[in-house]
Amino acid sequence: MRTRFFALLTILVLVSMTLAACGAPAPTPEVIEKTVTVVETQIVEVTPIPGPHPERVIEGIEDGAEITIWTFWLSPTFDDYLKSTIARFNEAYPEVTVNWEDHQATFQDDLKNAFAAGNAPDVINLSISEGWVSDYASQGLLLPLDDVVSDEAKDVYFPNLWDQQVVDGKHYQFPWYQGINVNLINTKILTDAGLTVDDFPKTIQELPAFCQTIKDATGTLCDIRLTVNDLLAQMTYEGGVNVINDDGTAFTFDSPDAVAWLQMYVDMVTAGTVDRAVLVTDQDRVGLDLFTSGQAAFYATGPNLIREVRANNPALYGYLSVVPSPLGKSGVVGKGLMALSVKADTQYPNASLALAQFFSNPKSMLEFSKIVSIYPSTPASYDDPFFAAVPVAIEDSAKPYAKDAVSKLADILPNVPHKAEVNEIVLQAIQQALFEGADPQTVLTEAVAAANALLP
Repeated sequence: MRTRFFALLTILVLVSMTLAACGAPAPTPEVIEKTVTVVETQIVEVTPIPGPHPERVIEGIEDGAEITIWTFWLSPTFDDYLKSTIARFNEAYPEVTVNWEDHQATFQDDLKNAFAAGNAPDVINLSISEGWVSDYASQGLLLPLDDVVSDEAKDVYFPNLWDQQVVDGKHYQFPWYQGINVNLINTKILTDAGLTVDDFPKTIQELPAFCQTIKDATGTLCDIRLTVNDLLAQMTYEGGVNVINDDGTAFTFDSPDAVAWLQMYVDMVTAGTVDRAVLVTDQDRVGLDLFTSGQAAFYATGPNLIREVRANNPALYGYLSVVPSPLGKSGVVGKGLMALSVKADTQYPNASLALAQFFSNPKSMLEFSKIVSIYPSTPASYDDPFFAAVPVAIEDSAKPYAKDAVSKLADILPNVPHKAEVNEIVLQAIQQALFEGADPQTVLTEAVAAANALLP
């Protein structure tokens, strides 16, 4: 059949060609409708099963958790950073709702009242340098981390920072942003006093003579603040004082080293070389404000607060310099700056742990460091090229050696039973010596007796 068809087709083609050759009109070609079959490929969208979020490291998050975090004096300067970090946290932990509040001058009062009322925040920004972590932990107000945080999560921090503020062998804080101890210098006042930045004391013991020189030449008082929330620590770092015996059964902060440390400050008060109000204030901003207003030759703080100087007194910024803080007899520079802790009775412990860990993880720390002169508690953050860049601004002057400095911060204060109560006893004794003419040895010995009465 097919053979006949092709044969007939061949004959018709030949006839057509012959007729055309003879000049006969060619037949009108027949238009043949072609049927085109479209093979349609159906594209099926498949939603991939997402892998674990790289920043999600805490398990067992309570579904529908709603938690609150309090920060200390970060708003409004860092609102964008804090809000963006919370938004990134919600990408990793979408089942958690976060409420953020920033408290400032009244932070401690607000927090104490909140604990008393039973509505303290779930995650709390606490100062390591002021001893707040150990203070609240010793009162049973913070959640111990040892049994609820994995080794993987702990290992992202410098070990020396993770091991700070340990109370009865337990850890209560995620190390957050760190500071390097420096003194901000008003070079104009130093010049007026016939001094240079190179003359600034390298040890604590050199401070009295330095302050006397400044007062005699310019009438300016030294802007020095005692760490009134953690005086035992300041004795330890500056005076090399052993504040309690090795087995923790008796306090010893009335030793010759302790008396010599207190006598140094008594002598400066007597000589009128220090601002008395700043010396014992529990508000760091009082001393910072005095320096920022141009009324002090130096102030001990962190490079991160240089932003306050530039914002509030741009003229002073041109006279600003930064030097390392003088060392005490202990030879240790100091302890860490800020931490994040979780309250002991939070309704959502895992969600709260997740938020505290997230804010202090390497990525969050690096991003924070890029907008202000703070330093990460996480070694991995320093691998970023940001820390290798040559510093330009005064605020960045410590950046090249920051990793090494942060890795050496240490809490050398031993565990102190009833720390908050003992600190209050010490504060009262020190104020008597500073302002009421009491003998340093006498008041410290009486304070030791009162503190020992608290021990079993």
